[in-house]
Amino acid sequence: MSPADDCLRASFFSGIDITALVCFKHEHAVFICAAAFGDSQKPRPQPPRITSNVKFNLQFLRRIKEGRSGERPSTGYRRKKVERDPSILAEEEEKREFYDSNSFIEIEMRRPVLLVDGYNMCGYWSKLKKHFKKGDLEYARQILVDELVGFSALRGTKAVVVFDAADSGLPDHKESYLGVDMVFSASVTADTWIEREVGLLRKDGCPKIWVVTSDHLQQQCAHASGAFVWSCKFLVAAIKDAKKERDEIVREMTCYSTKGKLLEHNLNPEVCSALKKLKRQLQGETG
Repeated sequence: MSPADDCLRASFFSGIDITALVCFKHEHAVFICAAAFGDSQKPRPQPPRITSNVKFNLQFLRRIKEGRSGERPSTGYRRKKVERDPSILAEEEEKREFYDSNSFIEIEMRRPVLLVDGYNMCGYWSKLKKHFKKGDLEYARQILVDELVGFSALRGTKAVVVFDAADSGLPDHKESYLGVDMVFSASVTADTWIEREVGLLRKDGCPKIWVVTSDHLQQQCAHASGAFVWSCKFLVAAIKDAKKERDEIVREMTCYSTKGKLLEHNLNPEVCSALKKLKRQLQGETG
């Protein structure tokens, strides 16, 4: 039996996971090096979920909608480096100290950022994949963005979905739809754009960044850059959970708002009067 066979037998009975075996000769001796990589390939712990108070977010969105007199231009999720007047900065600092005592404080700056590899999601999610395979990229993109609009509103996140545009013939550009940014990257791949953006967001002090992709290499790069990593499957489950929670809250709020109300409160006065008259007539006939 060869030395390599002896080594394999020893590894079998000792329970060592040998994934690499190197044999080399030095003069008259044969050296066998076994490397155990079992521990290094254990899966990383599951990244945290994005949680928030859905009821609070629904009420907050309602307040914003009521307070808006018209459409405002969308603001970037990453802060712009601009020179500010010192007197204005001092005034804003005083206002910030005041608003810190309230519950609605710096919502935009404190929101987690969700960076999504768009076509990676389109190739995974069944409701998108069927359109993606047919070549109807625009429709698949719109469905994905619609889902992210709802998820972002419910979970209080800033969603940025990145699409590879190298073969589109268009330059790099960005579009916004109901708070979700769509980045079409032509000069670099979506992977490279997301990796670079994670670094910029970390530099700007963004508290939490999630990267959504099922590409293993991109997952490793994002994790090394300090971002949480979700697979496409994980995001789909998170979207479904948020919808379920929203439906339960809306159902509870609807039941509470109608509890204790009588039918006559919801009827037209003339209809109510006619029903009362019919009731008296029926009572007279039976009496």
